[in-house]
Amino acid sequence: MFTQGFGEVLTDLMTVNPALADLPAASAILDTSNYTFNAITYGKDAQGFNFHGHTVSSTQYVNGNSSLGVSGYNSGTLAVRAYNETNPGSYYFSSTYAQFSSTYNSVPRYPSPYDRRLEIESTSTTNVSAFPYASALPDVGHYPNLAVGNENVSGLWNIVGGFPPPGDSGSWLLLFSNEGGLTASGTLSGVYNEFGLVDSSGFVKINEASGLNNGLSSLTNVQGGALSGGPCVFSGQAGIAVSSGQSLLAVVPQLGDAAALAAFGGVSHIGVWCLDLKGMLASGLMPPYSWDHLNNNRQYKLVAKVTFWDNLLEHHDILGLSGLIIGLAGSAGLTNKGPLFNLKFTFT
Repeated sequence: MFTQGFGEVLTDLMTVNPALADLPAASAILDTSNYTFNAITYGKDAQGFNFHGHTVSSTQYVNGNSSLGVSGYNSGTLAVRAYNETNPGSYYFSSTYAQFSSTYNSVPRYPSPYDRRLEIESTSTTNVSAFPYASALPDVGHYPNLAVGNENVSGLWNIVGGFPPPGDSGSWLLLFSNEGGLTASGTLSGVYNEFGLVDSSGFVKINEASGLNNGLSSLTNVQGGALSGGPCVFSGQAGIAVSSGQSLLAVVPQLGDAAALAAFGGVSHIGVWCLDLKGMLASGLMPPYSWDHLNNNRQYKLVAKVTFWDNLLEHHDILGLSGLIIGLAGSAGLTNKGPLFNLKFTFT
């Protein structure tokens, strides 16, 4: 669904004064990069940010002394309890929904063209309210990325979400059964954070390369492929042609990113964002707007969103192997190192 923000960006594009080209201090406003898709975000139901992997099972204190305050949760690991009776190496979202159905509304917000964020209700994780810097936690309507940015809260990424640190950080994912036994475990390799593609608010940068018209399989390797620059806009694929007013946005959460998102409750929204050019100009920010995942000054406007009844990261065990650890975190059998979601845009 296109949102009102999309119409606003089109209006800005069609009404910008071409005479700005003659003003060196303002000519960059005309650059086409200011009016293209710039980021995507992942989201789910608002209440889910206090269930799934957001649940606190243990609390750590400063120097082991509770009177000195909370220092972290779950010993720094991403831990999740599965309530499914089959496929013990997988995390079934539906089983968690059923387990807490009396208190948990797991339905994602129905999309509206007037939406300015993926979920309107608060997406704060209140389970960590005892943490000294809990007031600094983001409420952005989608998954944030606490692994980068504010060092005071970076240690809470394993509770708040939504993307693991780079692969060499030694982050662990633990899957427990309903009875409390460990059924699967493995390390998480955060691809988005390894390549600096996601900021602390969870905005994943879209690849700035243009003219990507080859097959997806030749462009989506983890190392050196197109996805190392972020989700990709394609044309020239079968049935996708710019001449027909069509383009395709390929979104692939890879390896540890896919597994972590699944453990946190999966994905039922994907948002597409352009720059909020007018907002940035009004606040004194002039283009060009360079990308810095550690200190991102870009402001965004939601222009399109897709919402699903079924969770996009549904998975199952594979021949007795963990669907969560081997299937997603290890990308077993996945050509692009993660599930591929193609968002097709038709402008005719």
